[in-house]
Amino acid sequence: MDEANVFEALENRRKRGVRCALIILVDSQGSTPAKKGAKMLVVEDGSTIGTMGGGTMEQEAAKMAIQMMAEGEPQLIHLELTETAGHVCGGRVSLYIEPILPAPRVIVCGAGHVGQAVCHLAAYVGFSVTVIDDREDFLSPEMLPGADQLIARAFENAFSEVPVGGDTLIVVCTRGHAHDFTVVKKALETDAPYVGLLGSQRKRELFFKKLRAAGFSDNDFERVHTPVGLNIGAVTPREIAVSIVGELIEQRRLHGRKAGGRTAGRRSVTADGAMQAASPCAG
Repeated sequence: MDEANVFEALENRRKRGVRCALIILVDSQGSTPAKKGAKMLVVEDGSTIGTMGGGTMEQEAAKMAIQMMAEGEPQLIHLELTETAGHVCGGRVSLYIEPILPAPRVIVCGAGHVGQAVCHLAAYVGFSVTVIDDREDFLSPEMLPGADQLIARAFENAFSEVPVGGDTLIVVCTRGHAHDFTVVKKALETDAPYVGLLGSQRKRELFFKKLRAAGFSDNDFERVHTPVGLNIGAVTPREIAVSIVGELIEQRRLHGRKAGGRTAGRRSVTADGAMQAASPCAG
């Protein structure tokens, strides 16, 4: 498969939100199964497009690529293709592996002034934004620039057909307490790690009391961030949106650190095949 097909496959999966990683052979010395410039795409299900020449080296590179999808950071890998490491070529290769991950997802429930501003700012800083409201006339691209998905639906069914996973952040800013409570309750029934609720400390206490009565626990409440947003003294809808999106960015970075990879570096595989971390790459 030629280079164009590898990049075409990468773009196709990126558009569909499929996690993958691009491997580029940036240097080779001695006898190696592939030469400088070879490219291969590894998909999250383990399938590959393109080749590193096949054999043990390609299998090892694919395993490392899947690991780096979880870590979320690119790495420069050095492989010694010696017999003691299970190879027969005897050469040495350097592989650049870059994870291609879907944009982090934010679901904004409520398309009022704050919801509109959150949508615009969140999209601007790289989130994939879905906006849900039960008022169809509020869900227009002109009012919600940058939204990837606009859904008109009763809040009782807000997440019935919307995929919500462990990397989905939810912001609740509907037009009333009753709708807010409905959405928070439904959000806590999903795997979303973050549910941001617009409101006051008094509202927080009231909601937690009602949620406890509905069967939710302190572990569930740990996912609820209210009053939502960083404490910057925000007053206007746009200022409030800045504080909320700032907290979303904080959550995104925190999630990345928990996943295990915040420092891009290079790794080497020694003669016995063990992968070791080396000093961070310059440049």
